[in-house]
Amino acid sequence: PASCSPDRIFKVVFVGNSGVGKSSFIHRFCYNRFLAELNATIGIDYQVKSLMVDNTQVALQLWDTAGQERFRSITKQYFQKADGILVMYDVTAECSFTAVRNWMSSVQEGIEDGAVVFLLGNKMDAVQREIRNVPKAEGERLAKEYKAVFYECSALTGYNIVEPMLHMARSVN
Repeated sequence: PASCSPDRIFKVVFVGNSGVGKSSFIHRFCYNRFLAELNATIGIDYQVKSLMVDNTQVALQLWDTAGQERFRSITKQYFQKADGILVMYDVTAECSFTAVRNWMSSVQEGIEDGAVVFLLGNKMDAVQREIRNVPKAEGERLAKEYKAVFYECSALTGYNIVEPMLHMARSVN
């Protein structure tokens, strides 16, 4: 039926180092569950999630990119026609946060005007068990520098998974 077709379709691309939780975040958002055993993404993976945003039926095309360096050139081409980009790092792995600058420059080279950029610090659940290596203030500062929207989240617990996606759907509308 026509009522099932979305009013708007948005292309959202996830980037960040390998192992920061991009696939887990997408899986949690789409299926509301956490998979402990997810293999590294090879090249690119793709999911579609429909949701109601302020009385508008929206379909989010979620492009999950591989974090390994060898796939970086492939990843860049997916920024074209993207409505939103989510750059993700792991709050317990400083190297993944340091890499955000490289990801942001790739994003800025490839995105078109009007695309919104989000910076997500993932694995907040691990902060109790492990040392938090990236303070929230550092993430906020970097997001501000790149005019990105900042969230911290946990794909494991489901903390702040839906909120940034709704925020993004409203921002690109």
